[in-house]
Amino acid sequence: MKVQLDKIGPNGYDLDEPLTVAWLTEALGRALPFYVTQDGHLVVHLTRVQETVVQVSGRVQVTLEASCSRCLVPVRLPLKSAVSVTLFPKGGEPLATDDGELSLDDMGIGTYEHREIDLTHVVHDEVFLGLPMTPLCSPECRGLCARCGANLNGGSCSCDAEVDMRLEALRHIKLS
Repeated sequence: MKVQLDKIGPNGYDLDEPLTVAWLTEALGRALPFYVTQDGHLVVHLTRVQETVVQVSGRVQVTLEASCSRCLVPVRLPLKSAVSVTLFPKGGEPLATDDGELSLDDMGIGTYEHREIDLTHVVHDEVFLGLPMTPLCSPECRGLCARCGANLNGGSCSCDAEVDMRLEALRHIKLS
């Protein structure tokens, strides 16, 4: 999904596009543990801030799926991420400070080349910034039994709940 810089007029340029599963899978890559389950949507407005500096603002909506980090059941993750990026021609972006750090003002920046803005990278970055660190089926998820692997969300398992398998080896230590 590319926009030529010359298409962005004095009133900006509006883009309202569906994002297919195939396009999203290609744009986001096959970064496990998340995968695309249905079409998404991108609505952005591109504005020239200066002759070659472009502000992109709007939203991207996607639905991903992953395994719950505790119980491993599939979790549907509908994401609505705000898009707010300032794009500079490659080589014209703000430079990092001497210690290699960007200032807070420079955090929402990107680059483009050949007077062509590729929104694939913008979608990729904004979606990944909205992903949860540990996807959960619910905040109350009890996970799996450490001994037998049963999903504890459906009730207790038949294992001895008092024994934590990680500590089992300590039972046989003689201290005197």
